Amino acid sequence: MQYYILMPGDNEADAWLESNLLGESSFKVFWAGQGLKNLNNILVYEPEALGHVTIKSEDGREISVTQFFDIIDDLQVRIN
Repeated sequence: MQYYILMPGDNEADAWLESNLLGESSFKVFWAGQGLKNLNNILVYEPEALGHVTIKSEDGREISVTQFFDIIDDLQVRIN
């Protein structure tokens, strides 16, 4: 399952950009994308912007940042 981060002004087409790809989960591993680094930067440098972040799964479900981290909590996170 792939997950994407969308910021205000982003549309569905932007979700497929590498900068918006949080990563993909498969076989108990979460393969992180550039979007996870971007989300981490938001958490560290602009936490007030978290209320404007939307996370979507490849099947179109919208989830919160907390729900996203709950999903990947049990997975090994690997960064390329």
